[in-house]
Amino acid sequence: MTVYKNKDRRRLGRCVPAALVAGLLPGGAVLAADMTAEDISTYRGCPVAPPPLVLPENGDTSSLIADSAELADQVATARGDVHLERDGQTLEAPFVRYNRATTQTEARGGLKYLRDGLYLTADKGNVNTRSRSGTFSNVDYSVLTNGARGQAGQVDSLGDNRYRLNTANYSTCPGPTKAWLLSAKRIDLDRESGRGVARDATLKIYDVPVFYTPYLNFPIDDQRHTGFLAPVIGGSGNSGFELATPYYINIADNYDATIVPRVMSKRGLQLGGQFRYLFEHHVGEFDGQVLPYDAEYGAERDLIHYEHLGQLSENVGIAAMYSRVSDDDYFDDLSNNLANTSTSNLERSIALQAVQPGMRFTLLAQDFQTLNDDFNGLGGRFEDNPYRRVPEARFELLTPTAPFQLGFDGEFVNFRRDDSVNAYRTDARPNIQWTHDEGGWFLNSEAAYRITHYDLRDLNDARGFVTPTQDTVNRTIPSFKADAGLRLSRSFNNGWIQTLEPRMQYLLVGYEDQSNIPIFDSGSATLNYDQLYANNRYTGLDRVSDANQITLGVSSRIVSPNTGRTVGEAALGRVTSFRDLRVGLPNAGTTGYGDDGSDYVASGMFSPTETFLARGVVQYNPEDSEIDRALAGTTLGRREGYQLDLGYRYYRDYRPARDVFGSDDDTTTNLIPGQFETLSQVAVGARAPITDRVNLIGRWNYSLEGGSNVESLAGIEYRPSCCYAVRAAWRRFVADDNGNQDTAVMVQFVLRGLGQFGNSVTSFVDSNVFSPTMQNDSYNSFDTISAP
Repeated sequence: MTVYKNKDRRRLGRCVPAALVAGLLPGGAVLAADMTAEDISTYRGCPVAPPPLVLPENGDTSSLIADSAELADQVATARGDVHLERDGQTLEAPFVRYNRATTQTEARGGLKYLRDGLYLTADKGNVNTRSRSGTFSNVDYSVLTNGARGQAGQVDSLGDNRYRLNTANYSTCPGPTKAWLLSAKRIDLDRESGRGVARDATLKIYDVPVFYTPYLNFPIDDQRHTGFLAPVIGGSGNSGFELATPYYINIADNYDATIVPRVMSKRGLQLGGQFRYLFEHHVGEFDGQVLPYDAEYGAERDLIHYEHLGQLSENVGIAAMYSRVSDDDYFDDLSNNLANTSTSNLERSIALQAVQPGMRFTLLAQDFQTLNDDFNGLGGRFEDNPYRRVPEARFELLTPTAPFQLGFDGEFVNFRRDDSVNAYRTDARPNIQWTHDEGGWFLNSEAAYRITHYDLRDLNDARGFVTPTQDTVNRTIPSFKADAGLRLSRSFNNGWIQTLEPRMQYLLVGYEDQSNIPIFDSGSATLNYDQLYANNRYTGLDRVSDANQITLGVSSRIVSPNTGRTVGEAALGRVTSFRDLRVGLPNAGTTGYGDDGSDYVASGMFSPTETFLARGVVQYNPEDSEIDRALAGTTLGRREGYQLDLGYRYYRDYRPARDVFGSDDDTTTNLIPGQFETLSQVAVGARAPITDRVNLIGRWNYSLEGGSNVESLAGIEYRPSCCYAVRAAWRRFVADDNGNQDTAVMVQFVLRGLGQFGNSVTSFVDSNVFSPTMQNDSYNSFDTISAP
C-alpha cells in the first residue's frame, strides 16, 4: 500500500476518525420548526469564530495528506502537516497513527478536529472509529450551532452519542473573562436523551462564584425532559416574596405533568400541579393548587380545574370542564393577573354533540361556582349568578332542498338556582327559508313561528325586578324577515379595488308581553354593524324583541392590488323602527335601542402600511343626541421594534352604580338600582429599543370617569452581552372588584445556551401590553377592566 506525501491524495481503505464530541453541550440542540424566537435565543449564544478546517462530504472513502507517511502491518503512520478527511469529518495533527485492523486512531502533538456543528483542539487523542469511543486530553471546544464554548481536562467519548467531560467548563460568552461560566468536576452528556448532568458545579458571573450545586441536571436540546424548570421569582403586596420551582415530568409522548411548589412569605407553602394528555381524538388537562394553611387568611385554600375535548365517533363529540376554588377571594389573594382577579364565575359543564348533514343535536349539563353575587336579581347583562342548566337539549334541522329550505330549532332546558325561581323551558321554532344569490346581489327571506312554554317553580323565592304571578307561561311569536344586498366593486387605473356593499333588511316580529317571565339566560347583545341585522336584539330566549323595522347599512373596502391586503374599510348602519319598541329587560342600562330604533353604528379601519393600524367604533344615540359607546385604537410600529398602542373606550351606563364602604380588608358593596356608572378609560402601550442593549416596555390604563389608575406596567430588558440578558417588570393593578390595588414585581435572568431563571417577563408583557385582540373589532384588551 502506498501512502502519498503532502499535496498528494490516496484513499486509505476505511480510515475514519470517530464521531467524537459533536453537539456536546446545551447549545447543540436541533431547533424545532415551531419554536418561538425566545425559545431559539435561549439556546443560541454569541457566535464563535469560523474554524480553520473545512468539512468534507459524507462518504465511505478517506484521504490522508502528510509531509511523510509509511504503512506497515496494517498500521499507517503519518508525520508533519497531517490532514485526514473521512465521512464528513476533518482531523489535523503533526502525528497520526491508524490501525486498519482495529480502526484505532492516535493523534498527538496538538490536534484539530471538525465535524458537523463541533470544532475542538486538544493536546492528544485516541479514538476507535468503529465503536466511536475514545479520549481527548486538554480540550478547547466550540459548538458552532449555538455558540457554546469551553475547556475540559479530558473528554471521553463513550459511544452511542454519550460523552464525559472531566474538569470542564461551559459558556456561550466570548472573551477570556466570561459574563457567565458553568464549571464542574464532571459533566456527563447524552445526546440521545438530550440531557446533561453536572457534578460539583459552580456558576460564576464575571469570575465571581454565585451558585454551587453538587448535582445539576439540564437539557442540551429542545426535547421534553424530566427535571426542574426555570424558577419563578417575584413578589406582590398580597403574597409578599414569592419563589416557585416547577418540576416537569415527561411521562410519555402523549402524557406529561408539572409539579410546582410555591413559597409565599406572607401566606406559606402552596403546592400546584398540572397533568396533560393527548390522544388521536382526545386532549385534556388537569390543574390543581393547595395551600394547606394560609397565614393571612387563616384556613386551607385550594383550586381544581379540568377540561377535556374529544371525539367519540365520526359524528359525536364531547367537551367537559370543571373548575372550583375553596373560597370567593381565592383569585383576589393568590393571583397577580388582572384577568383572574376579575373572575366571578367558574364553569362546570359536560356537552355531547351529534351531527349529521342538515342536523345537529346537543346535550348539555352546566353549573357554576359564583364568586361574587353582588349583582344577583338585577337581570340582563348585570346578572352575575347564572342559572344551572341540568340539562339543556337542543335539536337543529335544515333540509337540503333549494331554494326553499325547511328548518326547525328546538330546545328544552331545566334552569336551577338556589333561593330563586326555577323553570323548565321548552321552545320550538319551525321556519321556512328562501335564498337566492347571484354573486353580485343576494336575496334571503325567512318566515318562522316561535312557541315557548315555561313551567315555573319556587315562585316564593322570586327576587329582583320580575315577580311572576302564575306557574305556567306560554308565548307564541311569529316573525318574517327579508334581507337583500348588492356586492359592487370597481378598479382604478393603478389597480386598486374599492368595494361597495349596500344592504337592506326588513324584520317583522310579533309583540307579546313578556314582563312576567323571569330572566334565566337573556341579556343585551353588544351592538355592532353585524348585530343590526340580527333577528333579536337580546341574547337568550327569555326576551324576544318585537320589531317592525328596516335596517339600512353600507360597507366599503379598499384593497391593494399588489398584496390583496385590505388597507381601509368603513361601515355605517341603523335600525329604523315603524313603531315604539315595547319589549325590554329589567334594569338594562344603555342597550343601543330607543323607541324609534337603534343608535347609528359606524366603524372604520385604516392601515396604509403594515406598521400603522387604526380602528374605531362609535354608537350615536339620535334620541338623546349623545354617544352611547365608543372604541378607538391605534398601533404604530412593529412588534420586533418600536411600537406604540393608543386606545380609548367609552360606555355609557355600563353597569349599576355601587356604594362601597368599609376597610380594605372588609368592604361592603351596595348596589343602587336604577343608577348606572359610565366607563371612560384610556390605555397606552409602548415598546422601545433604546439602544442595542436596552429595551423598554410599558402599559398604562387610566379611568377618566373615576380619576384613578386601573393598571400600570413597566418593563426593561438589558442585554449587555449576546450570551445573557436580564428582564424585569413592575405592575400596579386593580386586584379586586372593590377597586383595591396591588403591586407585583417579576425578574428573569436569561443565560443563553443554559436556560433562564425567573418569571417569564416576556410572555407576561406580550399578553398584557400588546394584546393581539387590539387588532380586531372586539377590543377585548380593554374588557379585562372590571373595576373603576
